[in-house]
Amino acid sequence: MAIKAAQVKALRDETGLPMMECKAALSETNGDAEEAKVLLQKKYKGKMEKRSGNETGEGAVAVHISDDKKTGSIIDVRCETAPVAKTDQYVAMADAIAKTVCLSDAASPSLDEVLAMDSVSNPGRTLQGEIEEVFGLLRENIKLTACTKITTGYVCSYVHHDCKTGVLVGLDAAPTDDSIGTDLCHHVTFSNPMAIAPDGIPAEDVEKVRSLSKEIAEGDGKPPNIVEMIVEGKVNAFYAEKALIEQEHVKVPKTKVKDVLKAGGVNAVTHMIYCKIG
Repeated sequence: MAIKAAQVKALRDETGLPMMECKAALSETNGDAEEAKVLLQKKYKGKMEKRSGNETGEGAVAVHISDDKKTGSIIDVRCETAPVAKTDQYVAMADAIAKTVCLSDAASPSLDEVLAMDSVSNPGRTLQGEIEEVFGLLRENIKLTACTKITTGYVCSYVHHDCKTGVLVGLDAAPTDDSIGTDLCHHVTFSNPMAIAPDGIPAEDVEKVRSLSKEIAEGDGKPPNIVEMIVEGKVNAFYAEKALIEQEHVKVPKTKVKDVLKAGGVNAVTHMIYCKIG
């Protein structure tokens, strides 16, 4: 069957694939555009499997927050090169994944569950299908590597302009001004705390600080009571450096994060997720 140029162009416009691949698919399916698309999708998957071992050191972070600001999701989807991660198709795919997860009924879905979800951006296509579609256009290994969904009193987020760093933060209540949440997300991005509060910092890290400061103080010949004071001071300083609520707010000098939040009607940070590519 002779394939007309208009048919090839229409399939190319719809799929974004090279003209020759579209023509070959149409020829194989006797000009049936829908069957040609299915054929191309099958071919993409096969090529994706061949590239599945390729390193994915680049990618994008995407977030989505529900209209009531009580639910949010953050995802990390990886690819092989930075130029691909910056394309409109890749960014749109990442956004579709984050939005679908946020609006889904699943409370904390696994990566496999996420990939099986129907895309809210393209009804009738799963999120795995979204990834395969973009693979077919950009021809790089693509992997969803992280996904977190939270539901709490208030959710805020920040994604850096290069989409390589993003944070999702949950608060126990809506602040008196949305800028309080935005500023907190900027703070988390800048300071990258180890935990929300001191009790969330691994005990072994605290013990290292305690042991080292004690060893130094005793080596300086300090009496036991002074050694204990020095040790506690060092531990508290470590908390102030590594625990979010104890840190000095980057936008409100000489004021702890917890005090800035309290003044804005927030009593607790319930969630903190930090994602970084590279």
